[in-house]
Amino acid sequence: MRLKSGVISVKSKVIISGSVIEVCEYEKPVYKGYKSNGGRHKEANEEGKEKNRKDTLRRARQDVRRTVNANVWAYGEHCPPKFLTLTFGDNVTDLDVAHYEFEKFVKRLNYLVFGTKVANLRYTAVPEFQKRGAVHYHVVLYNLPYTKADVIAKVWRNGFIKINKIDDVDNIGAYVCKYMVKGLDDDRLRGRKCYFNSRGLFKPLVIEDEKKAEMIKQSLPSECMTVSTEYENEHIGKISYKQYNLKRVKKDTNLEESAL
Repeated sequence: MRLKSGVISVKSKVIISGSVIEVCEYEKPVYKGYKSNGGRHKEANEEGKEKNRKDTLRRARQDVRRTVNANVWAYGEHCPPKFLTLTFGDNVTDLDVAHYEFEKFVKRLNYLVFGTKVANLRYTAVPEFQKRGAVHYHVVLYNLPYTKADVIAKVWRNGFIKINKIDDVDNIGAYVCKYMVKGLDDDRLRGRKCYFNSRGLFKPLVIEDEKKAEMIKQSLPSECMTVSTEYENEHIGKISYKQYNLKRVKKDTNLEESAL
C-alpha cells in the first residue's frame, strides 16, 4: 500500500533469483521510502558494532546467493557455470597485491575468450585467507564457454587452480555460498569488500506490490518448496519465509518421462 510522500507499506515480498523464488510475509507492515534526516543515533558500543557487523555479513551472504542464482545458466546452454578456486604459489598475503593479480587474470581470460579488451566476462568472486595466510579466490564464471583447465591455469600464472563441477546442482547459489562465504567474517577483511561482481550481471527481481506478490505466491507449486520457516523480529513481529526451486519440478518431470 502506498502512503503519502512516497512511503509504502509492505506486508509481503517476493524475490526471484533465476529458478529460486523466495516469499516473505510480515505480521506487521514494513514501511519504506522514508528520507533519513541524518539525526538517527547509531549504536557505538562494542555490542552494537558486533551486531551491525553480523547484519552486514548476513546481507552479504544473501547478496552472493541471490546474485549467483540470478546469473547461472542465464547465458545459454553452451556456457554452463563454472566454480573456480584460484590459489597463489607464493605466499601472497597482501589483499591489494592479490586483487591486482586477479584483475589482470580477468582481463587476460576475457581477451583470450572474447578477443576484445571490452569487459565481457561475467563473474562473482570472493577472496579468502588460507591457514598459511595467503589469499585465494573463489569465483563463479557465468558466461565462459568450454575452456580447458590447463589453459585457465596458464592464464592465471600465479599458482594452482581447481574447477568444481556444478552443472547438476539445483541451487547453485546455496551450494557455492558454503565455500564462498566461510571467510567473510575474517578480521583481515574488515573495512574491505568481502565479495565483488563484474559489471553487467542480472539482478534478482524484488516484487513488493501486494497483488503481484500474491499472484506469484498462488502460482508456485507446493512440490517445489524447499524451505518453510517462521521467526520473530523485534520490530515487525512474526516473519514467514518460504523458498521454492522451480528446477525441482523440471527434474521430477524429466524423471517421470524417462520412466514411461
